Amino acid sequence: MRKIKISAELTPAEEGGYVVYCPELDITTEGETVEEAVYMLKDAAAGYIEVVGLENIPHFAKDHRIQELELVVNG
Repeated sequence: MRKIKISAELTPAEEGGYVVYCPELDITTEGETVEEAVYMLKDAAAGYIEVVGLENIPHFAKDHRIQELELVVNG
């Protein structure tokens, strides 16, 4: 098991709630609150990595530095 960190770009959605995007994995999800959006991103990222395999994601190659989790809120 390996612990990784990902970035999260959080933007208020037009219809309410928040859209959150992870550039390292190129995945997007949403939630009604900031906390729910971040939880949904973590869940989506875990599922994506389980299917694709961490070794097949260039950003997480063994010699690549891991980035801190960032939340960017526009608005």
